[in-house]
Amino acid sequence: MPELIAEDGGQRLHRQRLRDLIDNTKGTLRVASAYVTDRDLLIGIKNRKVCLLTSLLPMDIASGATSIEALLSLIESGVECRCLLERPRLHAKVYIFGSSSAVVTSANLTGNAFDSNIEVGVQIGAESVQELTAWFDKFWAKAHPLNVSQLAAWQQLTAALRRDYSKLRKRANAKLALPNNNLSAAVFLDDLRDLLENATRFFVCNTDRRYGGHDLERDMHSHGCATAWETFKFQSHIEQVEPGDAIFMFAKGIGIIGIGRAKTRCETLKPGARNRIRKTETHEWRVPVDWLDWRGDEEAYPYKEAPNFTFWNVTNERYRGLREGIRKHFLGGS
Repeated sequence: MPELIAEDGGQRLHRQRLRDLIDNTKGTLRVASAYVTDRDLLIGIKNRKVCLLTSLLPMDIASGATSIEALLSLIESGVECRCLLERPRLHAKVYIFGSSSAVVTSANLTGNAFDSNIEVGVQIGAESVQELTAWFDKFWAKAHPLNVSQLAAWQQLTAALRRDYSKLRKRANAKLALPNNNLSAAVFLDDLRDLLENATRFFVCNTDRRYGGHDLERDMHSHGCATAWETFKFQSHIEQVEPGDAIFMFAKGIGIIGIGRAKTRCETLKPGARNRIRKTETHEWRVPVDWLDWRGDEEAYPYKEAPNFTFWNVTNERYRGLREGIRKHFLGGS
């Protein structure tokens, strides 16, 4: 009997169900996903073969729908990855666990799908797995194997395309009109404007580019959180965060690259806990965040005078200039 997996915006169900199936089944794990940004689900799986089939087009990389960094991490961990480059493109999202079970779902192998999107899927039993496996293996045989050197080359080749896409997205957000009405695209900025003008408190999270900051930024964005670790300065500041507070993502040497609204208070993940961003022996402090705007380095708010803190409160009068500069930069002076 199929079992429904329906997200309602509250407790996250897909990641936990898929993790339980990984832990309690045997045989080859087959995953078909149009887009890939999540690495946590498949990294660390031992004593079984893992096959990931995806669609990889230049626009997927440029738009961030698929993360080259995530694919590199998966391959380095032992996941066998292949892609379908030709059209019609792969759009399926299927997770097959040996010969015993499978999940057919709307959820791609992405952080957004597992951590924030409203997704729905069904878990099916062994009676349908054989046919589904035959479908997967048919396309697997046609797909192109992916390797580290190839992905690294694609990352370089698409760098200019990613920059162009980021600029185009900014212009589209500023000018795009909703169809069949007279509302301007400024409605897309309403949540951001409300946050910047009405939030009670404002905080900055420093990703520290010197120690893998690029990867940490992408992981925080895809997981929907602002994160720090036990050894950081001013731990009390992250404990002050309340739902509705504004969180600024700061890339050292670059500036403010993201703005979001805190969803809950800070939570703490112990070493070894699932879904941690960083596998360290310290506690991971995490504030779940709805990221409202996220930009590339070239579109960041330039701010290079930040103190050397990991997470700090910038609500008081001393930081009024910073908050006003961010507001004008991200809202276009509106």
